Amino acid sequence: MRDLHARTVFFVKNAPRSLRFYTKTLGFSLDWNHEEDGQAFVFQVNMLGFQLILNQTEDRTESRAGCGRVFVGLEPDQLEGFRRHLQGHAIESEVVSWGAPTLRICDPDGNELFFSLPVRERESLKVGSNWP
Repeated sequence: MRDLHARTVFFVKNAPRSLRFYTKTLGFSLDWNHEEDGQAFVFQVNMLGFQLILNQTEDRTESRAGCGRVFVGLEPDQLEGFRRHLQGHAIESEVVSWGAPTLRICDPDGNELFFSLPVRERESLKVGSNWP
């Protein structure tokens, strides 16, 4: 049996706004975009191999916007590239406590991207501070 190809889905209140945030602010690339009425409705973005689907809320899914969280573990050899990406895009982040100091980035709806940094890097982090 082959590995499953799984992706996280975040629900958002305004898909065009989220598309701009993920591609312009965070530096994700757009993999595909399903439009309705000429505007983004469901789309997939990709950053450094991490794929994320964003879905415009509708009446039955309205309460789901901003309730998502994804956890990404970074290996020591990925740290510098990730740090350069955040600095190059001026991405705001915050260190939160989630069993260990964890880097959090929020989208406009409040969906959370949690990044676990390697142990040696975590040891120097203080909750409430910014990284890098």
